[in-house]
Amino acid sequence: MNKSNKSYLFLTVIFCLVIIYSSFNSGSLLSSEYRDGETIFKNICATCHVRHGKVIQEGLKSLRFSDLEERGIANINAISEIANEGIGYMKGYKNKLGEGEDKIIAEWIIENSKRGWDIQFNK
Repeated sequence: MNKSNKSYLFLTVIFCLVIIYSSFNSGSLLSSEYRDGETIFKNICATCHVRHGKVIQEGLKSLRFSDLEERGIANINAISEIANEGIGYMKGYKNKLGEGEDKIIAEWIIENSKRGWDIQFNK
C-alpha cells in the first residue's frame, strides 16, 4: 500500500468516526426521533389494547372515555402516571417512554377516547 492509499484510508476512517460520534452525540443512533401519540400507542399500548380502546381479555378495563371518566382517570396527568407506573394488571412503561412521551400518549389517548376511537392507523 503506497503513501497516497494510506492517507486516503486514514481520512476515510476519521470521516466515519466523526459521523458516528456526531450521531451518538445527538442521540439519533441511541433512540428514536420524536414519536407521536399514534406511534407510541402502536409500539407500546396496542399489544393489549388491540382494538384501540378495548383490551384483549373481556371484562378488563378499556380506554373508552366513559370508562376513563368512571374510574376518575379521564385526564392527561392520570393517564401519564399510569403510562409510567402502571395500574392493576398493566405494568408501567417509563423505561420504554422517551422524555415527555408519557404526556404525548396521554393526550393522544384522551383525544381518541373522546372521539370513540374512530381512527385508522397510518401504515
